Amino acid sequence: MQQEVKVLLIGLGLMGGSLGLALRESPRVLNIMGFDSDSAALQKAIDIGIIDRPVSLESGIPEADIIFICTPLGSYPALLGSIRAELKPGTIISDVGSTKEHVMKLFQELPEQVWGIGGHPMAGSEIKGIHGADRYLFENAVYCLTPAPGLPETVLDSLVDLLGVTGARIKIMDAAAHDELVATVSHVPHLAAVALVNLTGGSDAHLMMAAGGFRDTTRIASSNPEIWNDILFFNRNHILNKLDSLITNLHILRDALLSSDADYINDELNRAKRIRDKIPRIHRGLIPSFYDIVCIVPDKPGIIGQLGFILGQQDINIVDIEILRVREGDGGTIRLGVPSESDAQKAVNVLKSHQIKAWIR
Repeated sequence: MQQEVKVLLIGLGLMGGSLGLALRESPRVLNIMGFDSDSAALQKAIDIGIIDRPVSLESGIPEADIIFICTPLGSYPALLGSIRAELKPGTIISDVGSTKEHVMKLFQELPEQVWGIGGHPMAGSEIKGIHGADRYLFENAVYCLTPAPGLPETVLDSLVDLLGVTGARIKIMDAAAHDELVATVSHVPHLAAVALVNLTGGSDAHLMMAAGGFRDTTRIASSNPEIWNDILFFNRNHILNKLDSLITNLHILRDALLSSDADYINDELNRAKRIRDKIPRIHRGLIPSFYDIVCIVPDKPGIIGQLGFILGQQDINIVDIEILRVREGDGGTIRLGVPSESDAQKAVNVLKSHQIKAWIR
């Protein structure tokens, strides 16, 4: 049985708020303290029960057993410098930043017997700040930890055990390996999204024509520019290498189009599809995968409740739901996720018996 701990969250935005909501359910957590320079965020954290009490850094640091830094990467040097003298031996410090080599270099300057473990939960939300805080934000998400060489195994085990309540899939890795991987799957895609959006010039004609493919591809361009400015420069070397590879690939595709090399283009399209289809289909929630049902319903009050009632009468659990499209006053398309193929077929049959058009996607 791991020992009980007092937790301090420094920064109460989306990540800090979501982490606090999850950690509240851990039997190991005696108390959650919170610090944020934004008084409105601090008050919101109190109102919705993310923290037990607000503290100053001067009062909270000496009391905390585990500290999570949930502020932008650029704030780390000054923050760590200001709290270093107040840290007690045995304290664990982690963070939620998107790059880890820079963080681990900073953690090397911590006092003896204060343990720095880099952290990166690969989850997010389109709702920014504490208003997007969600107890299940990290459910089934990859949560990377980058311990320093020589870290006692018991210390790492203690943090892994505590984070278990988040429902995340904990992955232990080297900081440099982490930064190379996220440059490929996160940071370069963000720059690509930025370039694609700016390609439109912001013209109304282009934006009016922006359909689902463009919206999906460029969604991340709406992320907080200040946070991403830090991320891109702190991981610059890995990103530059990956950008060079992307640019090379784009030039090859351009040359293939110019020379009408249909075979090459077709091979690349098929290769990309094969690789993309191998990405694990992990969804939020306690069930890692499900079967999709699409149904067409009238636009009227209570229709979603009616769907739930119809399926509930058949003991079919809805594990995911999404409104795909709607025409006000007419109708819309809703996607329902159910646990098994047999549930999906049963659901389609029972919905059809209630004159609701439905099919398995």
